[in-house]
Amino acid sequence: MEEEKIKQINKTEKIEQSQISEFSDKKDEQYVEVFIDSRETDELADLTEQHGVKVNLKQLDMGDVVISNRIVIERKTSSDFESSIIDNRLFEQVTKMSENYEIPILIIEGQMKAERIRQSAFIGAYLSMLLNYGVHVINTKNIEETAKYISLIAKKEQLQESRPLRLLVKTKAFSFRDEQLRILQSFPSVGPSTAEKILQEFRTLERFFSSDIKEIERVIGKAKAKKVYSLIHSEKE
Repeated sequence: MEEEKIKQINKTEKIEQSQISEFSDKKDEQYVEVFIDSRETDELADLTEQHGVKVNLKQLDMGDVVISNRIVIERKTSSDFESSIIDNRLFEQVTKMSENYEIPILIIEGQMKAERIRQSAFIGAYLSMLLNYGVHVINTKNIEETAKYISLIAKKEQLQESRPLRLLVKTKAFSFRDEQLRILQSFPSVGPSTAEKILQEFRTLERFFSSDIKEIERVIGKAKAKKVYSLIHSEKE
């Protein structure tokens, strides 16, 4: 009888140890962290940490938040998005992100409404992110919702997909052709595929810049050609 009690105690201890071990493993698995650009508002880091995500502040080469070795996020308010369309910074940023990360994400906070440019240009840039640059676009109500999305993406990526958090040690090296394509993509409505068409047809940037509008229309269509030709040949108004 005594021997039976000892066996039962040992069995119970093993079960308890197993349960403690499982709990510890699960606790380790729940550890999630991200990199947020140190130039971002402190509020974003604070709100993200409230969702159980450890935030590492670091000046990033691209994007505002790095989730894993394949996901980078650029965060913009609706006003920031509009400003970056006006100064062409948006297209440079997303090109760099899409060339170095498998899943680039753009989060736009606030109403998708233009204040300084035409609404059609605003929505056109938004659609260009999806169709020409392969960028996933998320529209959030405010910074609180943005932080929630960051935490949800990080938890899914690191816990469910087991993707490591890793900064790029070195950004992708650009060839001479890459640099030519980047110059062409700085024009409005000219994405990667359109830039490729232009370079295949004209061979050099000089030939493209010196072409008449009819030649450009034949390659990229009337609407795009009109914008591009005007930027190349018109003086500042």
